[in-house]
Amino acid sequence: MKRLTIAAATLAACLAAPLASSAGGPGTVTCPQDTQTFTGAAGTLIVPADGYCAITDATIGGDLILQDGAGADLANVTIGRDLLGGVDAGAGIASTTIGRDLSLQGGDGGADVSDTKIGRDYLLSSGAGTHMERTSIGHDFSASEPSTVQTGKNSPDDPGGPVAVGHDFLIDGSPADNPFVFDGVCDLHVGHDLRVTNRSVTLGFGFAAFGCRVTGQPGNVVAHDLVVSGDTAVASPFGSSLRVGDNQVGHDLVFSGNTGNDPGTLIVTNNVVGHDLLCSSNSQPPVIFEPNTAGHLNTCGG
Repeated sequence: MKRLTIAAATLAACLAAPLASSAGGPGTVTCPQDTQTFTGAAGTLIVPADGYCAITDATIGGDLILQDGAGADLANVTIGRDLLGGVDAGAGIASTTIGRDLSLQGGDGGADVSDTKIGRDYLLSSGAGTHMERTSIGHDFSASEPSTVQTGKNSPDDPGGPVAVGHDFLIDGSPADNPFVFDGVCDLHVGHDLRVTNRSVTLGFGFAAFGCRVTGQPGNVVAHDLVVSGDTAVASPFGSSLRVGDNQVGHDLVFSGNTGNDPGTLIVTNNVVGHDLLCSSNSQPPVIFEPNTAGHLNTCGG
């Protein structure tokens, strides 16, 4: 992924350039590629295809547009409407406010996000990936075929911090022909549902579970349902498993139709569920290292 710091495989389960100034007017501005910097004000700011821009202390009244293959680093930026990335566009986003949506796509695209407020939705597609810490999303996080989704810490040396999503947190599908697909989700707070569906991972995924404990991060809190369904831990030399543990779920936790490889590669452990905890139609019974608790029905055991 462009300009993303990819965590080492062992952390997958939990888990700048100097800035100059270039004043922009109130209309549409293209980040100059001689300096590759922008500071000031613009109506719409464009980073050209395959270009780069360090954007700092800037106010963009409308949209920030990263054309195909473009990269940017943002610090102390206010965007009135959307941050839109073309194919393989990527960004490092810190201390930024986005009025509406953050949308990125492409196998080499994505974003590291910290200390940032997204007013409406964060959308990823077609192989893009993300790391997030100390970030809020007003409505939905929705990732279609992402390479990786990680919350809590952007890298092992970062302080980390919570990610809050006002409504749903959704991951569906996997990118084609990518040998390194994994997710590590810690310290996530979801206002409605968390759903992970139809995903094949070569390095596994962890929704809280052991990786968060190793890095000193708390588990996840989901106000309504947590659904993990139709997912596959693909056998790989690095090891791959599906782990759901240390989550607090307000309503139901559903773990169904999932496929492991070796015995013990499906894990549902130490979850606290307000209503039903349901396991069904998986390739093998889930492993339970610490008891799960449910307010009503529990078909997972423990």
